[in-house]
Amino acid sequence: MLIKVGTFAVTALMALSGLATLTVGSGLALFTGQTSNTNNTFTSADCFPGNTGLLNPSANGADTGGSGNGFETNPTFAYADAGGVAGNINGASDRHRYYNYSLPIGGGCAIKGIEVRLDWYLDDDRETNSMSVELSWDGGTSWTAPKTDTVESVMTEHTTVLGSSTDTWGRSWTVNELSNASFRVRLTSNCSGIPGQCSKRDYYLDWVPVTIYYGPP
Repeated sequence: MLIKVGTFAVTALMALSGLATLTVGSGLALFTGQTSNTNNTFTSADCFPGNTGLLNPSANGADTGGSGNGFETNPTFAYADAGGVAGNINGASDRHRYYNYSLPIGGGCAIKGIEVRLDWYLDDDRETNSMSVELSWDGGTSWTAPKTDTVESVMTEHTTVLGSSTDTWGRSWTVNELSNASFRVRLTSNCSGIPGQCSKRDYYLDWVPVTIYYGPP
């Protein structure tokens, strides 16, 4: 069915294999993923599937653990890709929080998955080194089980993504739990082996963005 509206041509393809799609002009989708419509009518949805893309933090703070100072050198450099790195010097067991990701998700959406990206490297790969990530939904009172990147790159940055589009880190999330007041990302710099070697380990972090995947409840 072709509907003319002013100078715009709107093509409505309805009840095709149980789906209904409305497109405008050259194919910009306005409605997608609709359920079967017996009478060729459109149904509404509280939320369509999507993701936030990579979002940057805008606040940070050292956490307890290790020497208690986290990424003490230029921690704000991890807010964006490139442009310098945050440094955790002699930092085995140190922890640091990043937050205020300002996640733009509608209240009618369900959270389908969470990814945390780490761009980081080490000064030395002696002993066994890694970096772990935990997530909080209540401002840092409670935390998920950690996910850990065990890749050891020396003075050369590498990228890892922890979580996935279908991984909710062991719990069900509400949109409110992803607000700036509630959502936190905590990094832990790990080293196991000879204490004298681990105490000298330096960790460098270039970027720690988050991507949230969402969809209908």
